[in-house]
Amino acid sequence: MMKVLLLSAMVFAAREQGAHVHGSGKASLAFDGKNGKIELHVPAESIIGFEHQAKSKADKQKKDKALAKLEEKIGEMIVLDPALKCEIKKDIFEVNQHDSHAEVEAEFNVTCEAPAAGSTITFNFSKQFPRLKKVQVDVLADGVQKSTQVLKNGDSVELK
Repeated sequence: MMKVLLLSAMVFAAREQGAHVHGSGKASLAFDGKNGKIELHVPAESIIGFEHQAKSKADKQKKDKALAKLEEKIGEMIVLDPALKCEIKKDIFEVNQHDSHAEVEAEFNVTCEAPAAGSTITFNFSKQFPRLKKVQVDVLADGVQKSTQVLKNGDSVELK
């Protein structure tokens, strides 16, 4: 539980620095033993394809389809070691509108049969969302803390 609170503090600090940049996002992962949390903050343009308020039927459908894809494909975007036998479930999905900008904020709960510490996590963000070119990733797993910038599919973090 303490690590998840620390993750929230890390995400809040990251949110407070810097401006919203198209094509760039932030992902934070925290694991306490076999349980974890994934938080993703990405400009809506990188996920949905636009940032304006979805008012038309076509825009609403595009937004719903993109968010459904994010939920469905999160396990292909953030690939946990298959030996851990993890299950990722959506917790919170929000599209926060700020004037002419919008951000997708998603949280997922992770439950594994083995602790994530000692494993490798591989990232494939742009495989699912080609507009997402750069993601700052922070990972905390049972005393192991790693930070990396994911610039291409297949980049990974070893939790050792």
